[in-house]
Amino acid sequence: MQVRTLLAVATSLILSTPAAAAPMNGSFTLSISVRGLPTVTVLGAGNIDVTGGVVTVPAGLVFGGSLVVPATATTAIDSVSVLGLGNLSGTFSIGGITAQAPGEVCPGGIAPAGPLGGLACNVGGNLGGLMGLTGTLAVNVVPTIVVIPIHLSGNLGLGGSTNSPFYFDSAGWTSGTGLVNTGVTTVSAHGTSTASGFQLVSPLFVSACGNVLPIFASFTASSLAAVPEPAYWALVWFGLLGIVVLTRRR
Repeated sequence: MQVRTLLAVATSLILSTPAAAAPMNGSFTLSISVRGLPTVTVLGAGNIDVTGGVVTVPAGLVFGGSLVVPATATTAIDSVSVLGLGNLSGTFSIGGITAQAPGEVCPGGIAPAGPLGGLACNVGGNLGGLMGLTGTLAVNVVPTIVVIPIHLSGNLGLGGSTNSPFYFDSAGWTSGTGLVNTGVTTVSAHGTSTASGFQLVSPLFVSACGNVLPIFASFTASSLAAVPEPAYWALVWFGLLGIVVLTRRR
């Protein structure tokens, strides 16, 4: 009777003790597309932290080596190459980009013109924030002759603008819509947010060597599932061990 009682208590504890909801395991994709060219994509898998409406992503969750994507359509760009593409640590929050970088929100839902005709900003989205990238993106207009190097660590996913060495204007990540005003037209990319994952986008406007480049990064988390904390599994095994010991004594 004592063993049955202990078994019932242990089972109740195991079933009623929730696995920690903070760590989430899943698959992740980081991709970059330049002016409608085929995307450059790297993959990864691991854990992110989801606590109190804040998603924290560790650095190095996705990483790739040297990638070259040739142009497959008629365009002034010959190819795009990426070296060391990956993610730095980032934080996304419920409330979207407006909660962390309100200056990156498109006023009136429209991307206005910037100092050199272009600007990048975001519209809507219930999840967003800031996350930098690593690596160098080289836009090869004429291979080995006209190459536009874009150092991702300072120009994409973090917002703000700079004139060094070219003119860049970027916005953070959003599950809504990223817009880029090229000075001639407005182009966009869209994110999503579901119960099992999300896709965030980050726009970048580049003006360099007589070229205007709208660039979009996309960060996707899929198949997210809660990861129980070690303390939870310790409780489970301790309860099972106690049952085994008392059963043998009986």
